[in-house]
Amino acid sequence: MKKISYLLVLGVLFWSCKESGETNETEQKEELESVSTVFPLQKTIQDDILASGVLSSKAELKLAFKTGGMIKRMYVKEGQYVKAGQLLAELDMSEIDAAVNQAKLGLEKAERDVARVKGMLEDEVATKNNLEDATTAFSLAKESVETAKFNQKLSRIYAPQAGKILMKISEQGELITPFVPAIILGTGGSSFNVKVGLADKDVVKVKIGDNAEVRLDAYASEVFPARVTEIAQMINPSTGTYEVELTLNSKGKKLISGFVAKSKITPQSERQVLMIPASALIEAENENAFVFVFNGQSVEKRKILIGGIHENQVEVLTGLSTADQVVTLGANFLSEGQNVKVVNL
Repeated sequence: MKKISYLLVLGVLFWSCKESGETNETEQKEELESVSTVFPLQKTIQDDILASGVLSSKAELKLAFKTGGMIKRMYVKEGQYVKAGQLLAELDMSEIDAAVNQAKLGLEKAERDVARVKGMLEDEVATKNNLEDATTAFSLAKESVETAKFNQKLSRIYAPQAGKILMKISEQGELITPFVPAIILGTGGSSFNVKVGLADKDVVKVKIGDNAEVRLDAYASEVFPARVTEIAQMINPSTGTYEVELTLNSKGKKLISGFVAKSKITPQSERQVLMIPASALIEAENENAFVFVFNGQSVEKRKILIGGIHENQVEVLTGLSTADQVVTLGANFLSEGQNVKVVNL
């Protein structure tokens, strides 16, 4: 009997210890995760627009032929100084001169037709309508001669003013299409600009006079202040963007056309946005992201749409309000519906 009683006592002690251990484990499991939270803030921001371009002199003139053809002669070299009105280049004029002669012959025929119809009208062989038709044909032939002569004149490139040949884009013997620059003429100005291409969603934010900053690879540590001076009113079909010109302050530095430039434009327009710390995001892909929202005891995983990133803050487009308590510190260690303890530092 004593032996049985002893075994019963040992059994009771064993189960008591086991239950005590399980209770401690349960208490440890139920220990709440500590997190920090913030409320989204309504802020006024200006959207900086980043774009790249190439530095060029404000005093550069891009000279081109109005008609296409083969370049017969280039009369200048790069670095050469030229006078106003000096002949710089010309196309092979064979076809162009032939077009002028053909137009002149057409005009002579039209003039003879008018004279002939007038004589026939006096003899009552032709009508007034016949004379009107002949007169119209004469006017058209006259316009054709003027057009052919105009094209003939613009098949040669003359210096519009004195300056220096900065670049020959095309060479003698090459085929060139109309209005494609063949020569770049520098006229001695010291002002420089950067032309950048902006998408439609960005160009509508920009206005003449907006401030900008330009960085050049040639002066990596320098920031050149600039302003928006021109905004294209039509899209560039070759790039699908709108060209914006930035005129910059050289700050006394030696600048050369062709420097690679990176610009940041700060539009004057402002807008109200909802912002949260970037550390609150637990998942993000493009504009889709997730955060944990504290509801007083536990957390809820919520999908949001995000916009731009401003330093360490993220713009929230939809999914949150200023009344939502968003988890920041500790968010990556939580799961949906988990009870937490808020400890804001």
